[in-house]
Amino acid sequence: MFIQFGYVTVFSSVYPTAAMWALLDNIIDMRVGSTKYCLAYQRPFGQRAASIGTWQSALEVVSIMSIITNCILISMSDIAARFSPKLHIYERTIVMIIFEHLILALWLGIYYVTPKVPVWVAEERARLEHRRREAVKVGQ
Repeated sequence: MFIQFGYVTVFSSVYPTAAMWALLDNIIDMRVGSTKYCLAYQRPFGQRAASIGTWQSALEVVSIMSIITNCILISMSDIAARFSPKLHIYERTIVMIIFEHLILALWLGIYYVTPKVPVWVAEERARLEHRRREAVKVGQ
């Protein structure tokens, strides 16, 4: 999944239909996996985890790399040359670097504004903690 995410995000400007193929692959994979678990194996026991661990940092790095790579690929494409025929390739690259910095600033802003734990998860955790404390009071 991580490699698929990398290919889809890093090269999305070169091959935009990769996202469609990745979605189709994931749908087929879910169907095959569910059939396998229903017919061939027993249901696996779930294991709780606090987060996705190091994969979070790896996904963030790939996201930043994809922003930079896509801006470079777009600045060197024929489409950018058609939109700005009077600009030299160096000038187009400078414009794309500015654009890339704006996108990175937007990414960083969204990263810090978005809560790390969704509201509904925080509410459910608080509800469970309240029930646990009430059960401890009753037991004493």
